[in-house]
Amino acid sequence: MRSVVIADAGPLIALSRIDALGLLRGLFGQVLVTEAVRDEALPAADYPGKASIALAFDAGWLACPGPFETAWQPTNPALGAGECSAVAAAVQMPGCLLIIDDRAGRAEAKSHGVVIIGTAAIIGLAKLRGLIPAARPLLEQLQPAGYFIHRTIIETVLGDVGE
Repeated sequence: MRSVVIADAGPLIALSRIDALGLLRGLFGQVLVTEAVRDEALPAADYPGKASIALAFDAGWLACPGPFETAWQPTNPALGAGECSAVAAAVQMPGCLLIIDDRAGRAEAKSHGVVIIGTAAIIGLAKLRGLIPAARPLLEQLQPAGYFIHRTIIETVLGDVGE
């Protein structure tokens, strides 16, 4: 297990919408986010799953340790604020794991040698570690919950976990 795990907002929101945010705690203990990611995950407007993210912050296993100071700039200027800050934080912490789904953010992170994992793989890993009995039900809830992950990725994860 990696000692530092950083998350982008997308996976937090996706997992919270299908009532599976707790998988991150079960897999990693604590997950860090940047201020920009926290602000994206806890906007003023309400959405399904927002309360579970707020509870995770209150419990301390989802944490925003403060500003990550860096002069780092992405090679792709089109990255959103959350993705940019998450990748920047991960670049500052060699050996960490970054949870991110955004395609441009993943490419940026990979170009800097950051180890990444996405929402679908988190669900697959939770199944392999015995935290859930099956990955398919959760993976199939993502799209109806408003979070699109390409079918090829879902099928790959299901194949990897024997479903």
